[in-house]
Amino acid sequence: MVRIFIGFMICFFLSNCDKKEHDIPYIISQENKEIVRGKDTIPPPPPIPGYLYYGTNTFIIDRNSKIYYFQRNEIGHICGNWERSDTIPYFINLQPKDLIEIPANNITDLIKANYKDNFRNITFIASKLDTLNSKIYFDLVDVLKLSLKESDLYFIRRTTQEEDTVLKYKKNNDYYNSEDIKWDKNRITFPFIKPKLEKTKN
Repeated sequence: MVRIFIGFMICFFLSNCDKKEHDIPYIISQENKEIVRGKDTIPPPPPIPGYLYYGTNTFIIDRNSKIYYFQRNEIGHICGNWERSDTIPYFINLQPKDLIEIPANNITDLIKANYKDNFRNITFIASKLDTLNSKIYFDLVDVLKLSLKESDLYFIRRTTQEEDTVLKYKKNNDYYNSEDIKWDKNRITFPFIKPKLEKTKN
């Protein structure tokens, strides 16, 4: 009887540990700071370069735990210096129609269908909230970990100004034109457009 009780307590303890570890909230700002544990300081990860703020797949977790998805062109092997200073996201001309709302029970099927190709998948999980602790977040991470190939990567970050803006227009079903938006140029980088030269009259 004592052995059965001890065995039950061990199983109960281990199951609780697994549950607590799985349900630990992900705090984006905390993960981007130096973490001090005892005498050891763990440096923060290198900043994401502006040109890599968007990968092949991006999942946006909204405040109400709804999830949106958009896809971009495939990315080859990444070379270069990750310590670059251009860490402001680039304007990608995202449109409301590009954001697809995904029902929670369809996430697994969508990932399995889109992660079977040979090219490298760079996935971003983006959130306007700093703390991620919803069931949809944990489910998404679990499915990604099972589906990613060895060459694939995934990152977690805050949503960009462009994503927040486009998502707002999509949810309100309003007409969207990026040229009408008063963008904060400190938070977004626009491509350089060479000005047209006026023809001189002879």
